[in-house]
Order: sequence, then structure tokens, then C-alpha cells
Amino acid sequence: MARHTFLAVPIPYEIQKEIHSYAQELKPLLPLKKWTSLGDYHITLQFLGASPDKELEQLIHEINKIKSTAFTITLKSSGYFGNPKTPRVFWLGIDRSESLLKLQEQMKHACSSAGFNIDSRPYRPHITIGKRWGGDSQGTSYENLPEPKELINRSWEVEEIILYEIHPGKEPMYVPFHRFHIGESVEG
Repeated sequence: MARHTFLAVPIPYEIQKEIHSYAQELKPLLPLKKWTSLGDYHITLQFLGASPDKELEQLIHEINKIKSTAFTITLKSSGYFGNPKTPRVFWLGIDRSESLLKLQEQMKHACSSAGFNIDSRPYRPHITIGKRWGGDSQGTSYENLPEPKELINRSWEVEEIILYEIHPGKEPMYVPFHRFHIGESVEG
């Protein structure tokens, strides 16, 4: 049976705790069915889905050939995907980082070279806080939610990416399968 995996930028645990605190503040205000667990916050670079061992070995080989430098990511906003009255996903956004976009393109190419099907939608980096609307369209508006003031402009240095394996029903459900170091520091 193949593992289900994805590549992502990890978020430092201290910042994850702050994000989780903000999510707890939102829970009574938003009827979302699924809230991200502490320990599972990340920025997806490429979702892979079912991942046979042979393709994973090739992917690790391809990623190890990539030369990249560390860079800084800064949290900038909150938002949602979907209808504002019944959104699919509520997220935290990050400052546009050319370094992150370049890294995502490199990961996409490595995944394709290893035989994975690649999502053709435009890349929209974000941190999922909650998803799957579970209420009606009355009463809640994303425009009236408290802003994550303490999180805006929080930054961290990205020095690794992680190939995560998904373990549904567990907390945390995203378990590191392989870590990749990405070099020396530069501003992103």
C-alpha cells in the first residue's frame, strides 16, 4: 500500500502555538468542520497523494540535486477560499517571496521528474487554519472576524523542507518522512 505524502515548508513550533491560539479564538465564530491541529501547520509546496516507494526514492534523489538557499517567510494576512458566506478554507497568508516561489517550482519539477502527477492550478502559498464549512450562510462573515494582529509580520528562516506522510485520524496527522536542508541564509 502506498503512503500518502506532500512536500511542505515547516513552521517553527513557537509560531504554530500562536497560530493555534488564534484558531481557538475563531472556533466559536466559525462553523468549520475541520481545524488544523497544533503540530500540523505548514505551507504546502506540492501535494503528492498516493506515493509508491519507488517514486519516493526517485523524488528524494531529485530533490537532493537541487541547490537552494535559506530564506525568510513573513506572515501578512488572513483570508479564505470560496464563498465568503460558506468558505471552504480559512488561512493565514504570507508575504510574496520570490525565494519561496522558486523553491516551489523546483519541487514541482522534481516531483514531475520522479513520476508524480502535478497540480496545474496556480500556486497560492498559505497556512490552513480550518476548512469544510459546517453551518448555514447566515450570521458569519469573514469581514467581521478578529484579525490575527500578533501574527502579522511574524517571520522565520526557512532552512528545510519536509516530505510529510499523512496519517488520517491521528494528531498530529502529518509525520515527517524525510527532511531536506536548503542551504545558507539570504533575504527572500
